[in-house]
Amino acid sequence: MISLQRMLGLLMLMLMLLHGIVTFPLELNPPRVVVRYGDSVSVNCSTSSTDHEGMGWEATFGGSGFDVNVVTWTVYNLTDWTIEPKCYITLIDGQQLSIVLPVILYKTPDRVSISVLSHSGPMVEGTQYQLQCDIQNIAPLQNLVVKWYKGNEPLDNVTYSSVSKRPEDVSATLMISPSRDDDGDQYRCRAELDLGPEGPQPHPTVTSEPLSITVHYAPEFLPGNDIVEVSAGSDVSLDCSAEGNPPPELRWTNNTAEGNANEITVGRLRTLNISRVTANATYNCTVTNSLGSITKQIHVLVDVPPQQHPTMLSTAPSTPETMTTLPGTAKPKLVTFPLELNPPRVVVRYGDSVSVNCSTSSTDHDGMGWEATFGGKRLEEHVNVVTWTVDNLTDWTIEPKCYINLIDGEQPSKVLPVILYKTPDSVSISVLSHSGPMVEGTQYQLQCDIQNIAPLQNLVVKWNKGNEPLDNVTYSSVSKRPEDVSATLMISPSRDDDGDQYRCRAELDLGPEGPQPHPTVTSEPLSITVHYAPKFLLGNDTVEVSAGSDVSLNCSAEGNPPPEMKWNYTAARNVKLSTEGRQRTVRITTATSTNAGIYICTATNIVGTATRTTTVTLKGGSSSIIYIIWVIVFVPLVIVLVVLIVFCMMKKRQGHYDFIPVNQPNNVPMMPMSTTGEGNHDPEGYPTKV
Repeated sequence: MISLQRMLGLLMLMLMLLHGIVTFPLELNPPRVVVRYGDSVSVNCSTSSTDHEGMGWEATFGGSGFDVNVVTWTVYNLTDWTIEPKCYITLIDGQQLSIVLPVILYKTPDRVSISVLSHSGPMVEGTQYQLQCDIQNIAPLQNLVVKWYKGNEPLDNVTYSSVSKRPEDVSATLMISPSRDDDGDQYRCRAELDLGPEGPQPHPTVTSEPLSITVHYAPEFLPGNDIVEVSAGSDVSLDCSAEGNPPPELRWTNNTAEGNANEITVGRLRTLNISRVTANATYNCTVTNSLGSITKQIHVLVDVPPQQHPTMLSTAPSTPETMTTLPGTAKPKLVTFPLELNPPRVVVRYGDSVSVNCSTSSTDHDGMGWEATFGGKRLEEHVNVVTWTVDNLTDWTIEPKCYINLIDGEQPSKVLPVILYKTPDSVSISVLSHSGPMVEGTQYQLQCDIQNIAPLQNLVVKWNKGNEPLDNVTYSSVSKRPEDVSATLMISPSRDDDGDQYRCRAELDLGPEGPQPHPTVTSEPLSITVHYAPKFLLGNDTVEVSAGSDVSLNCSAEGNPPPEMKWNYTAARNVKLSTEGRQRTVRITTATSTNAGIYICTATNIVGTATRTTTVTLKGGSSSIIYIIWVIVFVPLVIVLVVLIVFCMMKKRQGHYDFIPVNQPNNVPMMPMSTTGEGNHDPEGYPTKV
C-alpha cells in the first residue's frame, strides 16, 4: 500500500507542474564566439537543472560529456570552417535538449591589391576608368567591408550579402572620372572585417599599396592681353603661355608681317619679340599636345602721332589701291578677314545634303572658290559669293576650304567646321560576369554597348532606373569616324529594386547648330530580379497561455526566393502544424505545463537563414479552476487513504476478540482467541497481541 509521504509528494509535484514555468535549461558563456583561424577557444555550457542524467558537447573538435552542471568546450587550434559545437543535456524524462554555439571563424586576406581595369599608362581628364581591388583568401565574406580612399578622403564602402564560411577571393570596383586636379593623387582600398561586438576592436584590416594616377588634359591658356597698343617704330614682346599635360608645344604663326621678329622659350612661356613695329597685325599662338590644340590671337595696334604723315594699315605691300589714310588724331583699325561663311559651321547627318555660302565684301580680288574632296568649286572671277554643296555627305574627314585670290598675290582661306554625325546601329545593356538573379547588397556592373556611333566626343551616355536618372558618361577622346564604345554603371541592388528596369541612352549633343532635340537611341530595358535573405515580419515574442486554453503561434517571413518555414519545439500530442501561404502556424490545444518552453521558427532560402523565438509560459487566472478541481479530487482521496492507514495501524495494536452469547449453556469465561495456533495464550490470562 502507498505511503502517506509518497502520496503527499505526488500531490505537490502535480501542483508545481500546474503553476511552474518551464525555462530552457542550458546557458552558454559566452553565448557566441569570434575566433581567428588557428587560435584557441573555450566556452562553458551550464545548467541550473538538477533533474538530469548528464550533459556534454558534440563537436568535430573538442567534444566532451560529464555528469555535472557545467561542461567546457575547448579547442587549442581551431581550423574547422564549418564547425557547429552543440551542448546537450539529457533530462530524467528521457528528453534531450541542445543549443548550438554560433562560431565565426575569420581570416584576414593574404593580399590586397589595386589596379586599373583594361587600361595602362596615363589617364585622360573626363574619361571614366574602373579601379579594381583584389582581395585574396579572406573569410567570412558577409563580414567584409571594402573601403575606397583617395588620399585620406573616403570615397565608397562595398559590402557583401553572400553567406560563405570558407576563405574566398573577391574583387570590388570603383568608377572614377579624374580631372586635372587629381593628377598625382593616390588611391587605396582597404579590406576590413566587421565581426560585431564580440569581434576584435579595432576591426582587422589589410590595406593595398597606393595607386598613383597621372592625368593628361588638353591645353588651356593662362590669362593674357588680346590687344596690345604700341607706338610706331617701337619694340614689342608678345607672351604666350598655357598649361596642359603632357606639357604643350607653343608656336607663333602669322608673324611674317614683320621680318624682324624672333621667338624665345622660357619654361611654359614662349615670347615673340618684334622690333620697330610699323603696322597693325594679328599674331596667332598655337598650343598643342596629344589631347588637343587651341589658338589665341593677339592684335597689335600701332599708335600714329598727330604730326606724322598717314601710314598704311595693311600688312600687304604698299600700292595705291591698298593704302588707307587716317585722320591726324585717329588710331589705325584692325584689318578684317575678307571671307565670311554662312552658316559659319555645319552639323550634318551621315548621308544627308549640305550647302554653305562663302562671301566677301572685298572688290580687290581676282576670284574665289572652294577646295573640298566633294563639292569643290574652281576659281570663279567677278563674284562675291560661292556656294559649297554636297547632296550625299559621307566623307568623315572632309574639311571644305573657301579661298580668295587678292590682287596683291595673297590667298586668304577659311576652313568650314563640319560635324558629320551618325546615330548608333544598336544600343544594348547587359550585366558583366553575371547571369540570373542578383543578391541584395552585392555589387554588379552594368554595361551599355553602343555600336557604330560618331563623333565620340559629342556622345553622352545616360543611365536610368525606370524614369529616374542615375548617371551621365561623356568622352574626351576626339574621333571623327564611327566607333564601338561601352559605358559601365556600378549598382548594389536592394530588395526594393526587385523587378526594376534599367536603360541606357546614347545621345549626341551636337551643340546649338545640331538637331533639337538631340538624336537619341535607347536600349531595351534590363529587368533585374533581386534575391535577399529572409526577414521576419515580427520580432521575438513571449506568449502567456492559461492552462487548458488554446493558442496559435504564427510565423511568417519575406524573402526572395520565398523562404521555407520550419518550427523547432518539443513535440506533444496536443501540438499541430499548419501552413497557409507564407505563414507557418503552431496550434496548441488544451495547453498544459508540458507545452511551456521555447519555440523557434526558422526561415531559410538560398541567400540565408533567419530565426525568430517565441517563449510560451503558463500563467494563473483561469488555471485556478483546474487547481480547484485537482484539490477537490485529490484532497478527499488523500483523506480517505490516511483514515484507512490509521485504522489499520490501530487494529494491529488492539488485537481481535470473539464473544460468546450469555444465553448459551455452560458459562465459559472470556478468553483471547489464538492467532498463532492452539493453546497459544498468556499464562496470566491476558490477551496476546497479534
